[in-house]
Amino acid sequence: MREKMQGEFHIHIDAHQISNKFETFVREELKFYDSDFSGHPEGILHFETPRHLTYKTRNSRAFKVTFDRLLAYLDRSSDSLEGYVEGEYIPLDIEIAQTPFNADVPIPCQWQLGSLPSGKFREDEIHITFDRDRSDPRAIAALRSMGFFSAYMSKPYGTAEILTVQGTRQVIQTLLSEILPYLKNAGGVANCSIKEERAIRWWMSSPSVPLPPVVRSISMRSVSS
Repeated sequence: MREKMQGEFHIHIDAHQISNKFETFVREELKFYDSDFSGHPEGILHFETPRHLTYKTRNSRAFKVTFDRLLAYLDRSSDSLEGYVEGEYIPLDIEIAQTPFNADVPIPCQWQLGSLPSGKFREDEIHITFDRDRSDPRAIAALRSMGFFSAYMSKPYGTAEILTVQGTRQVIQTLLSEILPYLKNAGGVANCSIKEERAIRWWMSSPSVPLPPVVRSISMRSVSS
């Protein structure tokens, strides 16, 4: 398990509809890049938007300036985007070493999801990213069973599966304390990393825009080792 250097800032544009003019602006002027999802596992909960663009920096001022310019554009032309914008700080980014899957390690917890109140936004989230085709199917099934929603994304090595759970800061810290030891002890996943992404700024095109659900309750299954 190797911890990467923290302190990165991300801005994601999650678009159900996006105007060509606005997309040209964010790509050419703000240096966003395409990071579209490529579907999702059949029968698994999913909430990916059709368009997903990303900006990353380690400079807090660059993050603020870019987000301010983005919002200034949307204030002038709010119909340019139907969707939402996430401004995030990444305090945790850990690579998980690949080991054989140990089916004797039980999943530590499961959770139930619920909708956010209208106009509210999630505080924090966990992403677990791994190589879909080189990971043990039993490990993937165990992770999915906890309650994550899922999406696929193309990576240099092939197709990544990205498992996500969102909630309050307190809830996400509780889940991290359970999930990190599980990943280390159960193994079975290739090219795996786990990230915490805290929402520090956000924008929605309307209070009723569809958002992913958040954790409402957690059922502990075992004591983490």
